[in-house]
Amino acid sequence: MTHGRYADWSAVDEDVLDWHDQITKDVIEAITRTRKDLEMTAQELADETRRLGHEVPRNVIANWESGRRKTITIPELIVVAEALDVAPADLVFSPALGGHVNYLPGKDIGRWSAFSRFTGEHPHSPGTFDLYLLREHARIWQELQREHHDAFQLEFNFDRENWSPGSEEKRTAFIDSVRLRLQPVRARMRETGCEVPDLAPSLKFLNAELPPLKTDFDLEDE
Repeated sequence: MTHGRYADWSAVDEDVLDWHDQITKDVIEAITRTRKDLEMTAQELADETRRLGHEVPRNVIANWESGRRKTITIPELIVVAEALDVAPADLVFSPALGGHVNYLPGKDIGRWSAFSRFTGEHPHSPGTFDLYLLREHARIWQELQREHHDAFQLEFNFDRENWSPGSEEKRTAFIDSVRLRLQPVRARMRETGCEVPDLAPSLKFLNAELPPLKTDFDLEDE
């Protein structure tokens, strides 16, 4: 991936250049492997990136895969990953490639360890707890939507007079479940100063039940 400090290649340590090239080579290998697994041609991949709003031309993809082009920008990585229907992290330190990887110049670690550091899942990564709360919030919210499907669909039916019999009871049960299972996570987010995700518009009244939002100044005083 390109970075301003690599503009003057002669001023960069050779070991750093080797590391830079190897990281990029792994990303391109992961792109190629994924593309072929999907039985997608380079032209089809280029067409999909164009549809997504940031075209990566076929000749760029071909030059990556032939080794003629040795850089990939972050915007290119994001749009190619989306076109391949994978997470960008899956292309940077793809566990599918196996083996060890130089996470930093001269720092050889397992590929999964590198992947988890990159995504913030590694237990020693900064912000891991905030990331855990966000994932837990998403997991519970998705479960509640599935378990209370009928009640959640009422969100899109604004005319209460046309609600089917029993709808009010289903909605009440849904709200009770949100309070019981999701609100504790949302409250913990507030307590740690983490931004709390929005719920459905009709459930915004639940925000008033959360503790006050802590600022950076509040957290520094603790």
